[in-house]
Formats: sequence, C-alpha cells, structure tokens
Amino acid sequence: MSVLKRRGLVLGGGVALAAALIETRHFLRPQRHVTTDGKIRHVRLAWPEAAYDPIYDLCRKDLFSRFSLDVELADTSSGNMAIDAVRSGRADAAVAPILDWIPALYTSRPDQIPAKLVSSVNGGSYRLLVRRSLHLHKVSDLAGKRVGVRDMEGADRRFISIKLRRRGMHPTDSVNWIAMPNDDMAGALRTGEIDAVAVHDPAGWQILQETKGLTWNMIDSMTGAERERVDLALGIASGRLRDDPGLTSSLILALRAAAKSFPAKRAELAKQMQEDDNAPSDPRGMLDRQIGGHVVIGHDLRVQIEQYIDELKLIGIMRDSDNTTQIAHMLSA
Repeated sequence: MSVLKRRGLVLGGGVALAAALIETRHFLRPQRHVTTDGKIRHVRLAWPEAAYDPIYDLCRKDLFSRFSLDVELADTSSGNMAIDAVRSGRADAAVAPILDWIPALYTSRPDQIPAKLVSSVNGGSYRLLVRRSLHLHKVSDLAGKRVGVRDMEGADRRFISIKLRRRGMHPTDSVNWIAMPNDDMAGALRTGEIDAVAVHDPAGWQILQETKGLTWNMIDSMTGAERERVDLALGIASGRLRDDPGLTSSLILALRAAAKSFPAKRAELAKQMQEDDNAPSDPRGMLDRQIGGHVVIGHDLRVQIEQYIDELKLIGIMRDSDNTTQIAHMLSA
C-alpha cells in the first residue's frame, strides 16, 4: 500500500471517529457535560468579517475555551483571502463561503488539496438590492443593467450568476458587472451609477438601511428553499487534519453549541452591536433575519457540496464532464 493511501486511510479514519463521536446521541445528551480529550489546541483561524458574525462572537466569548481551543484570529477580509491564508500556511483553518471553497480547492491536484471541508457553519445572507425607480420585478429584468459587486471572483457574484443562469440568462454577458468596495455601493445606488448590488450581510443589511425607500431586496438566501442550504463552511488544512483529527470534533462542537444558543442570544448580541459605532444600523433587525447556525457534517454536507458543484457547472466555473460525487468526496472529510 502506498504512503499516500495509508495517509488517506488514517485521515479518513480519524475524521470518521470524530464525526461518530459528535453524532452519538449519548455523547451529546444535554444532561452530560460534553468534553474533548482535554488537549489544548492552538488554532490559527481565518474568519472574515468575524466582528459582526454572531456565531464567531458566541464561540469567542466562551465556547472555544470550553472545548480547549486557543484560537488566534488571522487577519482576512474575504472568503478568498481566508482560503489563501490556509493555502499559504498562515492559518490552520478557515471559514468561507462554499461558493469560494469549491473553485479554490477544485484547482488543486487530488493529492495536493490544501484543505478539506469538515462542516458547514451557517446559512447564507446573500442579497440582490435593486433600485425601485427602475421597476424591475424579476431576475430576467436585470438584462443589460449595471450590478455592483465587491469581488468579481467572489461568492456574491456567483450566487446571483446561478440565479441568472437558471432563468436562461448568460451569467457574465447578460448584466454589466462593476467591481467596487462595499462602502461605495449605497452612494452609487443613490446617484444612479449602478442599478443593483450583489452583496451579503452585514454589508448588505447596512446598504439596505442606507438606501431605504430607494432599493428593495429582489433576491436573498434567507427565505424560501434557500434557508435550508448552507453557505459558510469550515475547512481545515490537510496537514493539520491528518496530524490532529481531534481538532475537527473540538471545532464542530463549539460551532454546534453556538448554533444552539444563538436564538436565545439575539437580543444580547444586538445590544452589544448597538454600542459599536461601526456596526450595521438596527442590528436586531439583521440578526432576526439571519440563519444563526446551520452545522451540517458528513454525508449531508457532501450532498450540499454536490448541489453547489452542479450549479457552478451551470455558470462555467466547473466542467460538465467532472464527476460531481467524486469531487465532493475529494473536497470533504
């Protein structure tokens, strides 16, 4: 048996054991104190926009330490930057949109994938905000319109591109994509420089507040069937995952505990944000609409990865000939 295959078996066995422990009902009975192996683990974690992410905040306050995690937050401002931090060795793990993870990992050789997806973190908060004065009522009305987006290769654009493609529109040529910082979007909407923006919260919520009466939410991922889908996912560097499979269970347990406590903590989190001058306006309104924690692992996570792979094929980021199931297994642990 080759060294590579042996390593794969060890990694797979370790992660399977961690998943089995997490899924064991006896292990997670509320009346029992859930513990890890007691080993304190230092983790460099890339989590963009962590300052206003309720799941991160809940983990930072208490849950990381409860599960013996000493977390050092890596400085990143986008999903692609967080993934790059793992790839370059500046972070051991990262939280980023699946729509960023899949293309980034897909380009790697199967035996050189820098990270594996081990869990989802929460549902999406994508928004397509459109100027009311244009009287656009459906996605097909966006043909020829100017849509602002922060990152031309980011998850916001990909999410809307999939919606365009499903309605028979070319994801690149049917609209005019304009790259601009999130901070400039509200002003550009007011002046008519752009017709719409593809963005996610907290920036999306702030832009919506700043353009009240001027824009409306044509599409979002917080209602309907989209609520059941995962967005942010946790990926762990392949080397760290191989050397310390127990890290997976510690991180997932912290995320699950945060997801469970989020509904009861909304008011407290909103009050905390209100005391921050840089926080989005009306934070309680934003948090009431957010899908707090949506932690999915194992087979259920792979199924969702497969769905996203098929959608990325629709917009030409992945090849139609690629084996969706094989890739999903390759990218996940």
